[in-house]
Amino acid sequence: MERQGNLIYVIKQVDLALRPRFFEACASAGMTAAQYTAMTVLEQRPGITSSELARRSFVRAQTMAATMDPLLDGGLVRRERDPLHGRRILLYLTERGAEVVAGLAPRVNELEELLVSDLSEHERVQFADYLRRCRNALGEAGHRVPATILP
Repeated sequence: MERQGNLIYVIKQVDLALRPRFFEACASAGMTAAQYTAMTVLEQRPGITSSELARRSFVRAQTMAATMDPLLDGGLVRRERDPLHGRRILLYLTERGAEVVAGLAPRVNELEELLVSDLSEHERVQFADYLRRCRNALGEAGHRVPATILP
């Protein structure tokens, strides 16, 4: 059995193997991985602000602004004023944006299938559950490492 300390290393190896394939899949649809991620977040959570979208897409607000410009210009995402808070701007995936996400779904599904191809159906369910639990544990600990821990 592997030492637990190797887990982060294995996760990073999986990330390094997965990332170029994911980038290639996104590029086949003419977008970046950040743009695809933003669009899938909007698909699941329509009507959120850009800052909330940035948090859910794991990027800074400034990065999200640059990510959104081509999506807005391309008619894949639209902005609307929040009727309850006039100064807030809400983001929505357009019908065309939803079509682009749906068009990329087979490539992303194929990549996910490759990722878990050595797992049984039961193991796949468990693996997804374990990953969610790890994500939740880190989320509960907060997004920032306390300054006392940093070198």
